[in-house]
Amino acid sequence: MVINIASFGGRTHMLDTARELEKFGHTVRFYSYVPTKRAMRFGLKKECSYSIYWFAFPFLILFKLFGSGKWREDLYNYCCDLFLSYYMKPCDVFIGQSPMHMRAIKRAKKKYHALTILERGVSHVLFQQKVLESIKSTKNSMSKLHVKRDLKGYNYPDFISVGSEHVKQTFLMYGFPENKIFVNNYGVNLQFFKPTALSGSPIYDVLIVGQWCYRKGCDLIIEAVKDLNIKLLHVGTIIDIDFPDLPNFTHVDSQPEYRLIDYYKQSRVFLMPSRDEGMSLVQPQALACGLPLVCSKNSGGRDLRTSLIDSKYILEMEDYNVTCLKDNIRRSLSLSFEQGTEVRNIMNSKDTLSYKAYGIRYNAFLNKVINNRLKVK
Repeated sequence: MVINIASFGGRTHMLDTARELEKFGHTVRFYSYVPTKRAMRFGLKKECSYSIYWFAFPFLILFKLFGSGKWREDLYNYCCDLFLSYYMKPCDVFIGQSPMHMRAIKRAKKKYHALTILERGVSHVLFQQKVLESIKSTKNSMSKLHVKRDLKGYNYPDFISVGSEHVKQTFLMYGFPENKIFVNNYGVNLQFFKPTALSGSPIYDVLIVGQWCYRKGCDLIIEAVKDLNIKLLHVGTIIDIDFPDLPNFTHVDSQPEYRLIDYYKQSRVFLMPSRDEGMSLVQPQALACGLPLVCSKNSGGRDLRTSLIDSKYILEMEDYNVTCLKDNIRRSLSLSFEQGTEVRNIMNSKDTLSYKAYGIRYNAFLNKVINNRLKVK
């Protein structure tokens, strides 16, 4: 099979998808603004990298100077999609990302008769819009053009691939056909993330990695940590809610992926009470390192329970409020104290959490669909 895979952002999970599918003997081309040398550092073969860095460079400068505002993102999506639709080579399968790849999908279907898949990393855009409108911040709000383009883009692919059951349910909520949805939980690099012993100084009760913002439920986290008087560590960027200037709150700027294990080692429990996620990639990282997880119903965390020796290590909030969050933090801390200072290994023997397993599921899906197409013909 010849597979074209396109990412509208940088590396994302799309590079991991390209790397894993190539291992099955497919001819894979990964189109993104990631320079080839950097892509190779994440295991992608040189011949698989089709970098469009110089085309995207003016937009990256624009984003650097003025931020990724609404009209700038819309212009970027439109131009890169148009460029790729003519630049990409013939393929049997085209995998693109929402909300960028619409023309490219249409062209791959019309010109190459390719199987087309749209990767949707977050919930249905109307659900996403509803969540963003319900919170205090406007930094993550979407333009009308963005929403319109995203909705239109759902009409063209043969399938939409999503990272969690939660995302699938949001598509069903808005009438999308269930037989066109492929659920494949994202993987984790098990070379970087593996069972850890609680160690280092200081030891933090709870950890959150990623954006510090309302969408991630950080307003609830602040209240819960204050009420429980426990120690919190945040690793990532501060977006739209102030980080408390208190002795039990510690912030560290964003770190390279390979360094995150150092912070997992220092922490008892991982928090992800998001109002909306696709499948938060830091959740499987934390679980692979042995930390109990406290998450919301919309974080994708529930899907990961089958990867554990006991589902008790994932505590999902029944109600989205501070009281429920505090109760789950207490329970998860009790689990952590039960683990003691030995190596924390909560994964079962089945390899379902790695990117290798993710690739196996994706390859099986592609083979099944292609074979069904051949039978119809």
